[in-house]
Amino acid sequence: MSTTTDFYVGRGARAEWIGSLQWECAPAGLIRVPPGRLALAATDESIYRAAVEDLFVVWESEDLGHAYPRRTGWPWPWHNSHHSTWIVTFDPATRRTLATVGGGVRWEPATPRASRIEDNAPPGHGPPTAPVPLPLMRDPGTGRPTRAALTLTPPTRRSP
Repeated sequence: MSTTTDFYVGRGARAEWIGSLQWECAPAGLIRVPPGRLALAATDESIYRAAVEDLFVVWESEDLGHAYPRRTGWPWPWHNSHHSTWIVTFDPATRRTLATVGGGVRWEPATPRASRIEDNAPPGHGPPTAPVPLPLMRDPGTGRPTRAALTLTPPTRRSP
């Protein structure tokens, strides 16, 4: 089954999107690749970033699916990561990698056991109903990329 996973550093509307994967890239699939295991277990931002960059290379070179590092721009037609299957982030404040499903309402430690099954909450203490805040990657009105989705490489100028 095709899955999509978006990678970030930080949480909230100011989180930095660093890239995405497509095809069998749920946490359980990521641990099958050494840089995926390293990214999910990272306790240091620089290690997380390097592991995710390596993961993009391995994902493409070993024909596991498609990788979309930030320099290629936001790859999806949807407006934010809530329409992706998984969202993975490194939180510098807690020094750990966290994950949630698209539209998820809370961050959980990124582990291969993460699933879409809701916790059994006591009566009257259900899960939050609003999804975790994330940056808007496409303007809902125009469909054009937002500033958060722009690539890191400046556009090349054409010679006259």
